[in-house]
Amino acid sequence: MARATTDRLRVIEYRVPAASKSLIVSLHDAHPGSRAQIAEQVAFLAGYGVTRSSILVVPEFHHGAAAGGDAEFRDAVTAWQASGHEIVLHGYFHDRKESPRETLATLFWTRLYTNREAEFLDLPRETAQERLARGRKLFEALGWRASGFVAPAWLMAEWIPGVLAEMNFAYTTTLKEIVPLAAGTNLATVSQSLCYSTRASWRRFASAIWNKHLFGRLRETNLIRLSLHPRDLEFPLLRRQIDQILRAAFKSGFEPTTYGDHVAH
Repeated sequence: MARATTDRLRVIEYRVPAASKSLIVSLHDAHPGSRAQIAEQVAFLAGYGVTRSSILVVPEFHHGAAAGGDAEFRDAVTAWQASGHEIVLHGYFHDRKESPRETLATLFWTRLYTNREAEFLDLPRETAQERLARGRKLFEALGWRASGFVAPAWLMAEWIPGVLAEMNFAYTTTLKEIVPLAAGTNLATVSQSLCYSTRASWRRFASAIWNKHLFGRLRETNLIRLSLHPRDLEFPLLRRQIDQILRAAFKSGFEPTTYGDHVAH
């Protein structure tokens, strides 16, 4: 089975994950306001032996404090990278304050699936390219390697991967795929990520039920993706399940890695 991006007509073949068992934990929405929560997650994961993760940094989260303007945040991210974590560009603003007007076709994704955070869902091409370039320039100025890009909520226009490839990003991801972009590569890994919605108690409960089912399937494969957001560990139900997932994954022989290393190998 295959699909082609309409922008580059580049066929992406689906492949079964490699023989080794990999666990990719990604920490989403890292910015100055979430620094303490991300630091807690890094420490929490280290307690299980997860000393490598992909940390998704938003340059100006919700048009607020800039990642490059907060010394404590800059130092924390630099330290995480130095200790083996991967730093990933995660949108630019992570909101829709300057996005096109919503339509019936986008309303579900912008108001229900997300809380007005699908930044790259329908941006004009020039605007998307400018934000990507600004984000990469910031990363380079701060010494953060920017090989990957993940759109907020994994939602992006279908032509975005082609633009990312032209800008020499190594990969992007969706909820269900890891997509390499480097020249000469065309194999996408199909693997749905475990993730939680915490905006309401019913969402947390539904997430836990779904993730229990999904993890039962994923542990029979060779790749588990676990995506955490800043508040996930605050809720006892979710914290207990994350604990159970990590313990079971290690017991089954999964080893932690990052998106960047997964794509490179």
